Amino acid sequence: MITKYINNLLLCSVLLLTIPLKGSTQDTVKVQLISKKDSSRIFEPGRFLKINKTNSTAAVSTVYGESLYATPTMNLTNTLYGRLNGLSVNQGSGEPGYDNASLGIRGIGTIALLSSSGYNTFKVFVDGFETNLNYFSYLSAAEIESVSILKDAAALATFGMRGANGVIYVTTKRGKIGKPTIQFQTRTGLQQAQSIYKPLDAFGYASLYNQAISNDRGRIWSPAYSATQLQSYQNGTGTNVDWFDAVLKDHAPYTDADLTFNGGDDNARYNIVLDYARQQALYDVKQTDATSNAIVKRYNLRSNLDFKMFDIFEAKVDIGARLEDRKAPNFTGATLWQNLARYPSNIYPVTDPSGNYSGTTLYPDNPVASINSLGWFSSHRRILQGNFSLKERLDELVPGLYLSQSYSFNSYSQSNYSKTADYPRFFNGQPGGPTNVLVPLRATGMSPGGQEDWKQLMATVGYEKVFGKHQIQSAVNYHQSDFKNDGGVGAYIYHYQNISGRGNYVYDNRYVAEFGFSYFGADGYAPGNRWGFYPSFSASWIISNEAFLKNNTVLSFAKLRASVGKTGNMDSETQNSGRFLYQQYYNNSGTFYTGNASITGNTGLIQNVLANPDIFAEQSIKYNAGAELTLLSKVNISADVFLDKRSGIISRDNTITGIYGTVNNFANLGEVTNKGFEVSLNFSDKKGEIGYGAWGQVAYNKNKIDFFAEIPQPYEYNQQTGRSIAQNYGLISTGFYQLTDFNSNGTLLSGQPLPAFGLVQPGDLKYQDLNGDNIIDEKDITSVGKSLFPEFTYSFGANLSYKGFDLSVLFQGIGGSSVNILSAAPIQVQAFVGNGNVFPLAQGAWAYYPEQGIDTRATATYPRLTTAANNNNYRASSFWVRNRSFLRLRNVELGYAFNESFIRKISLKNLRLFVNAVNPLTWSKLKDETGLDPETLSGYPGIKSYNAGLSVTF
Repeated sequence: MITKYINNLLLCSVLLLTIPLKGSTQDTVKVQLISKKDSSRIFEPGRFLKINKTNSTAAVSTVYGESLYATPTMNLTNTLYGRLNGLSVNQGSGEPGYDNASLGIRGIGTIALLSSSGYNTFKVFVDGFETNLNYFSYLSAAEIESVSILKDAAALATFGMRGANGVIYVTTKRGKIGKPTIQFQTRTGLQQAQSIYKPLDAFGYASLYNQAISNDRGRIWSPAYSATQLQSYQNGTGTNVDWFDAVLKDHAPYTDADLTFNGGDDNARYNIVLDYARQQALYDVKQTDATSNAIVKRYNLRSNLDFKMFDIFEAKVDIGARLEDRKAPNFTGATLWQNLARYPSNIYPVTDPSGNYSGTTLYPDNPVASINSLGWFSSHRRILQGNFSLKERLDELVPGLYLSQSYSFNSYSQSNYSKTADYPRFFNGQPGGPTNVLVPLRATGMSPGGQEDWKQLMATVGYEKVFGKHQIQSAVNYHQSDFKNDGGVGAYIYHYQNISGRGNYVYDNRYVAEFGFSYFGADGYAPGNRWGFYPSFSASWIISNEAFLKNNTVLSFAKLRASVGKTGNMDSETQNSGRFLYQQYYNNSGTFYTGNASITGNTGLIQNVLANPDIFAEQSIKYNAGAELTLLSKVNISADVFLDKRSGIISRDNTITGIYGTVNNFANLGEVTNKGFEVSLNFSDKKGEIGYGAWGQVAYNKNKIDFFAEIPQPYEYNQQTGRSIAQNYGLISTGFYQLTDFNSNGTLLSGQPLPAFGLVQPGDLKYQDLNGDNIIDEKDITSVGKSLFPEFTYSFGANLSYKGFDLSVLFQGIGGSSVNILSAAPIQVQAFVGNGNVFPLAQGAWAYYPEQGIDTRATATYPRLTTAANNNNYRASSFWVRNRSFLRLRNVELGYAFNESFIRKISLKNLRLFVNAVNPLTWSKLKDETGLDPETLSGYPGIKSYNAGLSVTF
């Protein structure tokens, strides 16, 4: 039925093209430029119905391309910090090509992806068509007109099963009527690590190792490093390698440039962007044909064309293309950063006296050799995206009626190529590692890295009319999407269809009522559950247009709005090829057990997860109320409160006992409530030649798991139900065991709860016995601290201009967030574990060796050191859960625009020079206490940069 409907609609559209038009002939076609204002700045973003923002009932936050351009970075996600109220941004790595920030709209509202980051579950649409986050991330800021986040039911209901987690909606720049303009912009700068948490040097390592080994030997001082060895580390005669300094440079270059052609006349309108960007990593690689630093190069092309024919037909032809070349040392970046943190400074020098790279069986991968002697890996990516649309205005038939048809394709392909080598390891002049022969550089050939094809089709019937005091805008849209990932093993296909509509009615520019809906079908469910209906209702009251406020000089604009509606989420833990939960999957090499008195394991065909034919898409009921005010035409205030009730979240039924005989199945079991508020304020004014402004925004959200089919827990305080998503859990630490807690034979005094995790000593962590059974075990685990996801996100800034000079600053921060540093940065936190290193955090370790002048019993901030595994200390507890709140200066920029009289002399339209700094300062309690950065807790660090650039328009 759906196919028949769309075919008929398209056929009608084609037939309409052949209708003779009044005052014209079919063989005389006059092409005319579409005459309209910059719609992205006066209309709420929408796929098929653009509503004037004054008449909008939706909760939407928008930032424009010039604001994003102020942050020089190759990844667009890293320009969004503090720009959109209600958007959480967290960059976990600054490594070129792998530096996508994690994003979340109004926090987290589902446990469907509880096992992953929880972020990035929203959807991305560019110029009306869905795409993925990677495509969005590597758009150039020069291409962007605006980026908006759609937050409530009024904005999201038409997205159906794609709307529950919010939508990032992007519009690219289009041509403007006027003389042709050419704009050239370029930026270049130096990038540095925001911070690097380094381990102790050889002397610090050896000193604390002596404590650790003595603790392991009954607290009898028995140092592994002699005084002579310690002195050699201090005077520089002993091995003392700073692996971070040996591998990393102080800074790396970044550059980008773009060229934009824009203009239009009565025949056509165009905007064409050419962009180039290059980013290099911080590795200190000796550049040769056999080596390579980590480098990403990107080439972007964007061509947006608009036409108008007969004053009836409007056409758009949009092409976006991108080439990416990535090259890096042929060694896994994550492993390299682990080795930099784990390898002690005194294990061996970088090279032996003969110049051979050092290495041992215990520490085989010399970090310097890892980036210089293993060859290189490269990948080449090609992305081509095109949108084609035709709109017919049928005012001759019915005034205000129109049709439109659009088609989009998005093609992605990647190929990989590498050349590998290896090197012999030497220790003290002798072969010391597992690979002791030189392997010359050799090519390993080309290999496919994946291919994606995404085809989408839309058709719309719309009507817009103003008569008297009444304004009507309405449209019904059909959207079909076919996505295929041809990645070999794990290839998968997504298919969905969406019939949606939206109607907006305005009476006397004062009262607005709106209805939206989606009838959405997805292929991941059984035939009876594939389709869902998602309606929304919203209204607003423009108070400032009431007669009693018409001439009010204080209240320039005032609007109240409210919305309620239903959206859906078709994502779950079983993404991609495993999402067809209504079908039964089998494993032909599974294990099953038979027998009675004795149990025998057998290998053969078994069921995987038991099929559930009743699975349906997760549902979200969203409520929102908001207000928008403008005072004195200078102060703008916006406020929203929201409530999101989730039900039918697809999750495993962990309540089923293990004797069930198969892996726990999935069902629509989860329920979550997410609520919060958002407030934005901005002010701008000008006195003479001085312009100034300030702004700030804060967003709060708090979620609660109303129901989660978790493993049954003995006590309520053990449960995840009733607590926040990604809440931290652990034992409650009450301090350290002291000497007075033990008998003379080393056993605990009577009455002390007994730890179930092994024998304890003075200096070990002590925990609270929550259930009073005199045993410390898993039954004493409860929630500690707050969720990893912040409750508060906020930003504020200011700008000042005088004559040609301009200055702006942007601060951004989070609050109400905790992190378990033991799991987030285990190498940096767990001293000496697995022959590992020791960091400054451990300098506060509990120790009592009075004959050595060591006594930290009263001042200890870290448990006793040990070279052995310690299951008591290194487990989740309140001791390791720390406050992750921070404030960061995200951007400060100083610019100068040359005056008109000067630039006219050199035949230019505009000329501006600027310098800026990105992420130069951070205030963080976590960093002060532990040395860890609150965003990039381990691995490749976050980036700060210092840049200069120019913008010139011809």
